[in-house]
Amino acid sequence: MIIPQNTFARVLEYYAYEAGRYCTKQARLVCRSFNTIGIRAWIQDKLGWTKPTSNSETAMTQIQLLAALAKHLAEQEQLLLQQQQQQTEILHRLKAVEVEQDRVNTPCGHKYSVVGFANLQGLEISVKEAGTKGRKASALCRKQGIEIERIHDPRF
Repeated sequence: MIIPQNTFARVLEYYAYEAGRYCTKQARLVCRSFNTIGIRAWIQDKLGWTKPTSNSETAMTQIQLLAALAKHLAEQEQLLLQQQQQQTEILHRLKAVEVEQDRVNTPCGHKYSVVGFANLQGLEISVKEAGTKGRKASALCRKQGIEIERIHDPRF
């Protein structure tokens, strides 16, 4: 059974754009490739086919053409999977960077005053004790080069 190249092109175009939930990105990519150079020219190029110099030479069989096409589609699918994996890795790395950047740039939720930390932990602390611990913490931060944020609290 021989499938004419026009029929093959129509089947490919159907699965690329009209098959509803059966449409695939891979089919669209292959369809675009074929549309630019033509199916026959593409298959001949992929298989290294040249026009026979004499009538005694035979053309490629349909099975050879389909095997070459299947090989190419498998290669394209492998490349697509690799790209998707790289994209997933990049998104994970980007998320980690965004979390760290948020931690550094956002004072709310990441840095606390002594009173705020004590309240978060459910501890009671006097104003005098909080002031003493706050001064010690500030001195330690200055010594280690850590930026100290000012908290607007009338008690201090």
